[in-house]
Amino acid sequence: MKSMILIILGLAFSLNSYSQDKLLTIERGVNEYYADTLYNQIDLHYLNSSDSVLVLWIEKEYVDSLSNSQKIKNHFFTRKGDSSLMQMIWDGNVECFVPGLFDNFMKIIKPKDRFTVSILKTGKVNSELIRSIEKHIVIVKANDIKGLQIDDSINMFNYKGNNVILLTEWMK
Repeated sequence: MKSMILIILGLAFSLNSYSQDKLLTIERGVNEYYADTLYNQIDLHYLNSSDSVLVLWIEKEYVDSLSNSQKIKNHFFTRKGDSSLMQMIWDGNVECFVPGLFDNFMKIIKPKDRFTVSILKTGKVNSELIRSIEKHIVIVKANDIKGLQIDDSINMFNYKGNNVILLTEWMK
């Protein structure tokens, strides 16, 4: 009888998990090569498997303890230098824009689009390192960022490439 209850609960849990909306499909890969020393390239492929537009950015520090609203506030609304990222987006007079990787970089990932974050590291890689790197990558629904409209006016601020390459030394 106990095993029957556990089977029913397990089945109910798996059906519940299956029915939840999944925003992303993440594929991880590690490739090794030598160029006078051992290098590892860690590839994190993010596929937007939802119907929502997503926004990705990379933080220099761990931010996994912050809520999404705090992460959004820090990245889009906190002044870094002369202005915040959102102030530049709203300005309308910005003629050219080159993102600072940890200051005002953002990638808009539309439904069914893919974006890859590649990290180069000398020496060996383990799963703990990959998990710690993933704590620097923030992905939220664009609708959660108040004042952000996904239209032609934002193209200048959206990173154009389909991938970005980082060095582990750049992150804390």
